[in-house]
Formats: sequence, C-alpha cells, structure tokens
Amino acid sequence: MARIISVSLPADLLPSLDAEAQRQRRSRSFIVAEAVREYLAVRDRAAFEDARNRTLREGLALSPTERAALADELWRDMRPAPGRASGPYTRVFKTLDEYDGWKRRFGGLL
Repeated sequence: MARIISVSLPADLLPSLDAEAQRQRRSRSFIVAEAVREYLAVRDRAAFEDARNRTLREGLALSPTERAALADELWRDMRPAPGRASGPYTRVFKTLDEYDGWKRRFGGLL
C-alpha cells in the first residue's frame, strides 16, 4: 500500500531525477522509493558490520580463559531443549528478546 508524502529536494537534483525516471520509464516516486530502499539497505548492512566488528573487538579483548568460558556458556545456552533431537542443529533468534525468552524457558532445564 502506497502512502503519499511530501519530500523537498534540492533544485539541482530534480533534472537528474526526471532524466532517470524517463530513462527507466518509471515515475519519480518509483525512483525515489528505490533510492530510499537502497539507502536503508546500505545503512542496515553498515549497522550490522559495526555491531559485528564491535563484538569481535570485545571478544578479542578477553583473555583466552575468558573466551573459553564464554564459549562454554554459549554452548550450554544453545543446546537443544529436552526432548528435542540431539543431532546437529541451528538455532536462530531474530531479536535479543526472543533469545532471552528462550533462555528463560529452557535455560534451567539444560
């Protein structure tokens, strides 16, 4: 569902926008929406990379003993819930809250 919004652009950008819309035989709105999608995807990737790099730096700052203890804790946290298959598996959480809920539900039973 499309929503109508008002966006102000610098005057010197409008001819380029119109030329691109004409080249693609699309509307201005389509070109602007695609540009916003691409911008947000780039920002999302950058945020993920920043978080990953921060996590790596924090992990590397730990002593080998602390890293081993953290790995053991994560291993215990990620074991299958009782009654589930004990073979290889991957557990995926979309949010930290989802992980915390899973840990509260199954953490004491592992």
